[in-house]
Amino acid sequence: MAQNKYQVIEFTPTANQVGMSHSFYVQAVIDNVITNKELAKKIEARGISRAAEIKSVLEEAANIILEEVAENNRVQLEAADGVLVSIFPTATGSISDQYVQQHQDKYPGKQAAEESMLTADMVKWSLGARIGTNLAKQFSMNKKAQKVAYSAAQTPADPQEEQNQGGDDNGGGNDLNPGENDG
Repeated sequence: MAQNKYQVIEFTPTANQVGMSHSFYVQAVIDNVITNKELAKKIEARGISRAAEIKSVLEEAANIILEEVAENNRVQLEAADGVLVSIFPTATGSISDQYVQQHQDKYPGKQAAEESMLTADMVKWSLGARIGTNLAKQFSMNKKAQKVAYSAAQTPADPQEEQNQGGDDNGGGNDLNPGENDG
């Protein structure tokens, strides 16, 4: 059974963090980042082709993924038990009645937000990723937790930073296409 490390972190809100309370939360500890080169060596060690060729394939796959999501496509990387990860473009942006009322120079005489006011220049684009449900469950069931000492160097400034990296109780991230079956 795999063993994953975690640390317990104390959060004490500042005076500016109204509505938040003193708490403790758990954060996974990452030991290493495995690069394409290292993945290629591991694949080669299993008797599949040469590491340099595998590394080239992984790098080209990453380039193709970036091209495909730029064309508004979702890319699913699959494993034997289902979807490993799904990568997709995400968009955020909004306009409110309050914003319209506060920016009368841009919306003279208007009091309510209208769909036409939410223009393309107000949209922020990013990439989202969602872990396949079957693989997330498999990961969760096949590991043992090991508590390690707290290290401030590995800790986000506030717990929201960790939460904003995506993910939910089911191992998935924020998905703008929740009807999709990811595993």
